[in-house]
Amino acid sequence: MSESGRIWLGHEVGGGRAFLDLGVQGCRVLALGSRSHETLALLAVAAKESGLRPIVFDMNGGISKGFSGYFDTFDYRSFLYDALRLEAPEHWHSQLAAAAYATALDLTSLEEAAMNSAMQSLAAEGGMASPPAVYDALGGACGFRAAFVEGVKGRIGSLKLFDAVDDLQASRLAEGNALVDFHGAPYPQAGELAACLLTAKLLAVFHSRGGEAPLLLADASRLFKWHPRPAHSGRLLSHLLGLRSIGMSSDQSQAIDPRILEASAVQIYSSDAWHRRGDDAVLSGTLVLEDARSRLRKPFVPRRIDSKTCRLAPAKAAPSASPRLTSMILEAVDSFPLSTRESLVQYLSPQFLQSDVDSEIAALLSRDLLATVLKDPGSGPMVFSYSLSDRGRKLLSELTG
Repeated sequence: MSESGRIWLGHEVGGGRAFLDLGVQGCRVLALGSRSHETLALLAVAAKESGLRPIVFDMNGGISKGFSGYFDTFDYRSFLYDALRLEAPEHWHSQLAAAAYATALDLTSLEEAAMNSAMQSLAAEGGMASPPAVYDALGGACGFRAAFVEGVKGRIGSLKLFDAVDDLQASRLAEGNALVDFHGAPYPQAGELAACLLTAKLLAVFHSRGGEAPLLLADASRLFKWHPRPAHSGRLLSHLLGLRSIGMSSDQSQAIDPRILEASAVQIYSSDAWHRRGDDAVLSGTLVLEDARSRLRKPFVPRRIDSKTCRLAPAKAAPSASPRLTSMILEAVDSFPLSTRESLVQYLSPQFLQSDVDSEIAALLSRDLLATVLKDPGSGPMVFSYSLSDRGRKLLSELTG
């Protein structure tokens, strides 16, 4: 084990071991080039060995496939529900959540302002930052033209298949020694938005509870892209760069936000990225560490990290439904006689896990609290809806009485 966050990277070309003080305040590391993701995996494993307990966000799945066994590894959807829950102080977190949407959706500053107005309303009402809830809250955004707000709502409405599968707390993630795998997202933007929202949640947890584990973000150019002109405030990135220690990687240096290049005092280049700079040649397969803080520049051969994998932590519904969920399902069926499973899931998904809603509907059916009724199909396919049984009406009166 290293001391005080001093991690062992490999062997210098000129002799001796290559180290990096990752645990010092304000350490920002950026790995660039074709081997950048391998470099970030090396940083993650070495940081764990040093006792730093890193948090790793794996956007492309490369680290998870080779090194998940070194960490507690999770599917990103396990934390998604909690990432949508606004952390106290809610108004502080809500602004970062708006910045997360702005970052993932490439919103302009004006669009981000509309998002922030909607998020502040959700914070005041105790709501969640899920796409359906944000979509509804945008309708009450004050001071913006109706046509403009409709355009922003269209961007939010395009977010489909954005479902959580578990309710793990971000406070568990903040303890460190965790790897979150985003590569299983149904489409790229879903993974990118989830990563931004989970980043915002972590920052809120650090802000309210103190303590920071190093955050390592693979393929950072997918989240923080280079734009010819600033599109939005970059608030999420500004807070992220304010962490005690952070590492990022990208194999597309031309695509990453220049602010990351400027802020990262420590940069580790693959040999191809180093040669594109036109500096002195280095051996193929070596890495070059350049530390602007001490003007240190040293090529080194990275140490070997054995592959070690494990299965993702299983995702599951909550062990038992809350009385509030039971009551809301029964109330919805009572108020809307043609309710279907799909309509109930869509109606309740801003507040509950889809898996929880599904399992509670099945439980209510098995207990004869709900009954299935065939809709009048007309000339279309047969569709079954739900209605309350006598026992279901009695339970609803007990829950709401």
